[in-house]
Amino acid sequence: MAVAAAGGWHQSTRLQHEVAGLRKSVQAAEQERRGLIQRVDAERRGADVEQSLLASRIADLSRRERSAGPDEAGDVEAAALRDQLETTQSRLLALENERIAGQRVIQEYGGGVCLIQASYAFYDEAGGPLRDRPEGEPAPPADAAGEDKAGPVHTVDYYGTGFLVDRDGRILTNRHVAEPWWNDDTADRLAAAGYKPRFVTFRAFFPNQQDPFDLVLERKSESMDLAVLRVELRGRKVPVLPLDRSGTAVAGQPMMVMGYPTGLEAILAKAESGVVKQILETQGPSSERVTEALSRQGLIRPTTTQGHIGDVTRTDIVFDAATTQGGSGGPIFNKQGQVIAVEYALLTKFGGNSFAIPISYAIELLPPSS
Repeated sequence: MAVAAAGGWHQSTRLQHEVAGLRKSVQAAEQERRGLIQRVDAERRGADVEQSLLASRIADLSRRERSAGPDEAGDVEAAALRDQLETTQSRLLALENERIAGQRVIQEYGGGVCLIQASYAFYDEAGGPLRDRPEGEPAPPADAAGEDKAGPVHTVDYYGTGFLVDRDGRILTNRHVAEPWWNDDTADRLAAAGYKPRFVTFRAFFPNQQDPFDLVLERKSESMDLAVLRVELRGRKVPVLPLDRSGTAVAGQPMMVMGYPTGLEAILAKAESGVVKQILETQGPSSERVTEALSRQGLIRPTTTQGHIGDVTRTDIVFDAATTQGGSGGPIFNKQGQVIAVEYALLTKFGGNSFAIPISYAIELLPPSS
């Protein structure tokens, strides 16, 4: 009895530490989410203040005109201020139109943007998995044959974003999401030692769908960071996102990105603290079980941020909407609600700008009917 009680105490203590660590991650994700919202709203607030100041200055000039009579210099200043006010009001109107367009895109197509949750491990030719050493590091390939077989299987967990593009269940995402070992030095080193990667779990969670969908890789690009996955929709009503086939993206154009930046942490950060506590305490540290619990409660929803296109090249669309790791594979919408690109990279040293691949490259991977 004493041994059983001690084991239970250690397990409870370990779980408490793990829950505490997850809560810290949730708090950090919440702070980041608030920062994203603040940056998105900053321009609108600035325009509101500018409009108020201009209106006040024009009103002051009008009062001076009425009390002091005609003043040519005052007339010129008032006309300039009125022009500036008109420009500011136009900016506010454009921002409001972008906000309305963003709300429409979220309502119509947010349900078609999925959270990709996956894990993979490495196996030798005999089917034996690579296992962790006691300190948690994978055993070097040279030592793999003689390692302790009782150690846990070395498993890599990650999250990404994808979106549905046809009723046959095809999903567009990045190749580095569909094949996380692609262009990975560690995976290349293990492959040279005879270890090949294999998925343990590879699933898509759509908003408003309680159960996950098993993913399979249908096609990948050999030149671009793009891939097509496929799921069996089983008659589920998941929105299909419309693709812009005109290729009309231009610098300065408003855009919106939708996805799951920071993965699980951002989803937990958006949920009520009581719900988060219950899920973490009942499901434990398993990211798979936590994700399933969030899905059952309808808490998996993509994060959306708005911004503008900074540059357009043959292979890239550069944009300033806030995003971060985990958003890879997310759709970039224009104000008409069409997908113009697929997000694939964030360069923090490049002014925080993000990069996306024009949708024309993704269309090349799809059947003509998609």
